Amino acid sequence: MSDELKNAAAEELLAEETVKDEGDIGFESLPVTSYWQDVVRMFLKNRIAVVGLVMFLVIVFMCCAAPLFTNYDPVSDIEYYNVKQPPGGAHLLGTDHIGRDVWARLLYGGRTSVLTGVLVALFAAAIGVTIGLVAGYYGGTVDALLMRFTDIMLSFPFLILAIAIMAALGSSQRNIIISLAVTSWPGFARLTRSQVLAIKNSEYIEAAKVADFSNPRILFKHVLPNCMGTIIIQLTLTIGGAILSAAGLAYLGMSPNVAKPEWGAMLNDGKPYLRTHPYLTTIPGVAISITVLAINWIGDGLRDAFDPKMRK
Repeated sequence: MSDELKNAAAEELLAEETVKDEGDIGFESLPVTSYWQDVVRMFLKNRIAVVGLVMFLVIVFMCCAAPLFTNYDPVSDIEYYNVKQPPGGAHLLGTDHIGRDVWARLLYGGRTSVLTGVLVALFAAAIGVTIGLVAGYYGGTVDALLMRFTDIMLSFPFLILAIAIMAALGSSQRNIIISLAVTSWPGFARLTRSQVLAIKNSEYIEAAKVADFSNPRILFKHVLPNCMGTIIIQLTLTIGGAILSAAGLAYLGMSPNVAKPEWGAMLNDGKPYLRTHPYLTTIPGVAISITVLAINWIGDGLRDAFDPKMRK
């Protein structure tokens, strides 16, 4: 056999052994997934979290598409001859004390309540995360001043502080959002600061400093992305708390427009008839409870999904 044939045979044998080895355990190709794909995968494995997400999306869809589910206007359609009718008949959930359709007011009121919760959480996160990033990254006097200010804010009962802000600014939906955002940002600040302190001495942060990156670039391109998991969890849970707080302020009579549908205002309207017509308070109370429960389930699922120990 010539040298050329020997070399060809040897190469063929080597190729067959390589193919065989690649089929053995340890040589199979593993799927490459990103960090966020792993988070989504773990979240979808949590059945309670998925149920909460579906519930919340259904609630949001029904509130946004309220005209598709009711023919009544929540403000102008008033039947004075048909007040406080129990659920059933032409009015699915009955009528209130002046003859307005409760189902219509529940759907349209959900727009106000859910939107208020989302806006409060976003504004509180914007303020608190910025303060937490600056305090944790720079440390020293800046950290001391910002954290002492945060401690002062945390020392006030949040509902009392919100009521005081409402009394100073006046009663409006915008002022409700402002007052709740002002009382909610300290939690974001302390949480973000703790995350920054845990990662600011990491090797990649030191490498960015050696590369002469500016502090804002390091903060928003290297530090903040590594804090997003915890911030998203806090943001989700804050939405539920803000919905409850906004409903509490409206229940105390601080609703900016008593005619405009809002779940807390509906509770306040039905309070005098709690003994005789309990559905006027039960229905909006159940709506608030289900919405906040769904949001809390989503938050619990996100907490598990972002936990590295749960992704092993």
